[in-house]
Amino acid sequence: MSEGLEAFVKWCNSRGYKFNGLEIVRPPGDCGHGIFVKQNFRAEDVMIQIPETEMITAGAVADLPRYSKILAQADNLLTPMEILTMFFCLEEIGESPWTPYLRVLPKSFDTPSYQKRDFDPKTLPLSVRSYWENQKKEIHSITNKLIKLCPEVDSERILWAWHVVNTRCIFVENSEHEMVDNTDGDTIAVIPFVDMLNHQPTSFQGIAKHERVNGTYVVRATRTVVEGSELFVCYGPHENARLLIEYGFTLKNNPYGKVFIPHDVLFTLARIAGIQVTREHERIIQEINLPSHLYATDEGPSWALRNNIRVLLLDHEQMKDAKWKAIIYSHDPIEDEVDELIEDKLKIIIRELRDGIAAKTQKISDDVKWMWEEQVLICDTALKSFEQDE
Repeated sequence: MSEGLEAFVKWCNSRGYKFNGLEIVRPPGDCGHGIFVKQNFRAEDVMIQIPETEMITAGAVADLPRYSKILAQADNLLTPMEILTMFFCLEEIGESPWTPYLRVLPKSFDTPSYQKRDFDPKTLPLSVRSYWENQKKEIHSITNKLIKLCPEVDSERILWAWHVVNTRCIFVENSEHEMVDNTDGDTIAVIPFVDMLNHQPTSFQGIAKHERVNGTYVVRATRTVVEGSELFVCYGPHENARLLIEYGFTLKNNPYGKVFIPHDVLFTLARIAGIQVTREHERIIQEINLPSHLYATDEGPSWALRNNIRVLLLDHEQMKDAKWKAIIYSHDPIEDEVDELIEDKLKIIIRELRDGIAAKTQKISDDVKWMWEEQVLICDTALKSFEQDE
């Protein structure tokens, strides 16, 4: 263990952190630190326990005299993200009580934003396009606010601090604070040590949560954890494009790939498949509001997508006077001929979707082409499911 990590572990122990049977290790590959287990744990065992007072939240920062004074000078209340970013901007190594923690934070990040890679949103898959646009807007807005409020920091420092918070924050339902903009809620916290847990979407062994009754933040084992293994949690069901934009990494064989099919795209594809889509069909689809997306985790088209196609195949009489509700929400099995028709239309729709995505990969740069190629594979998997059924 490096000198910096040793100092950090001592600092954690001095502040009441409990993590017996665990150690911080830099695993193979350039993926930062990870937490490994030195003993076996059983399901429900507490592996990490941290006093809730150690959670770095916007409210906790606002209660510090230095930050309370700064926030009082702001024209408007700052959001939790803005306050936490300001905190990591202004805390200086050697002067801050969090110095041992600050020393082990990453010095840089592999995200496109940090590496100054600017994607044209139109070249990104729909599933991440708005996320990328919103991320750029948020960084720009926070940079302008903090430079005005704290002239001593520059845009590079703010970009680094924003990434510290964005890549390491954890969901926590915080109490409202009078100096924090709670318009969109306050649900983020940075928690030292816990933020070193790496992501595994399917075989993670730990689940983290705030146990208010005990006044602690804990990580419990979800199943048996074997000595010598790395302890993982799940950051969420994110596809690789989202993981890259948000965290700066991708996963091989990520099960959470997805192809977004907005309703307007579904209507266009349905018409290509020979379905007579009317305004009444469109209204009902909008009212039901079921997603039509394809997911890598599904063996074939989802129930929601199949149900939307079933709606589009209803005739005028079936839609009249809301009769469609009795048909769509019925628990009775679908008639064989209707089911076969749905399958036939889905084959055409997905094949058309797949060909459109494949054509897209021929027109865009290599730095985003792989995102579309993953979507082609998801479509291929869905099409193969029809062959298996046959």
